[in-house]
Amino acid sequence: MPPSARHPAARPALFCLLTLALCLTGCAPHPKIAAWVVRYDIETPAEVHEICRTAQETGLNRLLVQVRGRADAFYRSDLAPAPEPPAEVPAEFDPLAATLAACAPLEVEAWLNVFFLWGDTTPPLAARHPLNRDPGMVLRDADGRSVAEYSEEDRARGWIEGVYADPASAAYRRLFVQVVEELIRRYPVTGIHLDFVRYPGADYGQSGELGERFRARWGFDPRLLPKPLLAPDLDTWLRGEMAPGDRVLATAALLWAAMRAEAVTELVREVRAALAEAGRPLSLSAAVLADGGKAYLKHGQDWQGWIDQGLVNALYPMAYFGGPDRVGGQLRDVALAQRPQAPIRLWAGLGAYIKEPAEIGREAATAAGLGYDGISLFSLGHLLARPAGAAPYLAAVRTAGTRRPRPAPV
Repeated sequence: MPPSARHPAARPALFCLLTLALCLTGCAPHPKIAAWVVRYDIETPAEVHEICRTAQETGLNRLLVQVRGRADAFYRSDLAPAPEPPAEVPAEFDPLAATLAACAPLEVEAWLNVFFLWGDTTPPLAARHPLNRDPGMVLRDADGRSVAEYSEEDRARGWIEGVYADPASAAYRRLFVQVVEELIRRYPVTGIHLDFVRYPGADYGQSGELGERFRARWGFDPRLLPKPLLAPDLDTWLRGEMAPGDRVLATAALLWAAMRAEAVTELVREVRAALAEAGRPLSLSAAVLADGGKAYLKHGQDWQGWIDQGLVNALYPMAYFGGPDRVGGQLRDVALAQRPQAPIRLWAGLGAYIKEPAEIGREAATAAGLGYDGISLFSLGHLLARPAGAAPYLAAVRTAGTRRPRPAPV
């Protein structure tokens, strides 16, 4: 006779233990799955149909749909111009409206490139484009040259993808916030997803409006500062082991980094305020550089500060490149920087477009073990172009296992 039969009072306790064991193995939450959708994959009704059919059949939870790539609008807008070639959007077609209709009831966030304005060396034609509307919005390099004047060779030397807006430009921030307000007023998206919300690199902004502000406040020309501090230099500075002259320069460099980061954060703050006035709950998320120190010191992207100030609801660290050690290390660093109960959702951004399903499955397992709330794949259109489609990648992610609690910060 089993012990439970001899002792009836033990049955409820045994039942609870079995239920708990089953929940630990079968009821624990799995990471949700999202995918980025690049604007060139929603140019026609047929493309939208295929994107949404795949998303629904493979059980995706969320789509991040790019509707602003080069300061343009893949939707109906009175503020941003229509896409220019090589985009091929029929004049009567509204890609965002079609995606929202075809993908319902999936969550669809509108993905907007923030400071990246233009990728070609030939200027845009539209009068409403920021490059034509107000050239003063454009970022300048340390020599005072507008990045809109760069040739392809200049861009390669300056490690810059194209033309950027100046994060310190109040005029550009106002325009961008107006774009967001118009979009959320006209379309029932579930949130706004920010990308390129950063400087392109360390060698930009010193001669512009922000540089003048820095000189006025600190009496020092930021163009004379050394290269941006990296982690080893910062550790030496924190320990007080730098020579006095180097310490002065390092302190000035940190002050400059903080001023650049605040210029970027101000736009995030203003977008957050606009969403709060929308009259319905809207999420604000951002795709960010996974290396937090480099993001802050080199690119002015203070995503940890955004979390601490409650400006964003979700963060998507982009850990696309390298093997499992590199990707796992980046995801671990982001997770360890967060309080276990921090009100932020972490989505591991994985580079499915350059990897095989098995690799993505291993990376997803690492993210689940670190307590990530979701996995986001870049990009759904790339996966649809594979011979076997997107299904093997989604299946690999689903084998990642259940989420564990986030590790305690160190």
